[in-house]
Amino acid sequence: SPTTSSPSVSPTTSPTRSPTPAPTGECWELPTEGCCQTATGGGGNYTNYTVTPGAMDECTNLCLTNPLCLGVTVSPSNVVTDNCRLHWDKDAFYSTDNTASCACCECRTVAPTSSPTTSPTSSPTT
Repeated sequence: SPTTSSPSVSPTTSPTRSPTPAPTGECWELPTEGCCQTATGGGGNYTNYTVTPGAMDECTNLCLTNPLCLGVTVSPSNVVTDNCRLHWDKDAFYSTDNTASCACCECRTVAPTSSPTTSPTSSPTT
């Protein structure tokens, strides 16, 4: 009678992936381009810093290393001094000035101003 053999199964290895760069932190750019603005159209309470022109990572990292910083405005790459604005109040993220000359990034969320609409449910007791 003919001899049959089972196919041998070799262990497979997972594909290796190249490491991806780490995100810049907890910052995200507001959907509308432009410089951060308060409800009254001003810049709010901020401090200017100088970073490598156009270096959003440098600016956001400055903010992330300061627990009081809530976000940044990054100036365009042709601005060489005072091109990174660290914002200290949540009001600075009310809107942007709708220009492509700046990027407004919020880096931390603040506590919600309202309570959740539903109450937590309790576990049944036995």
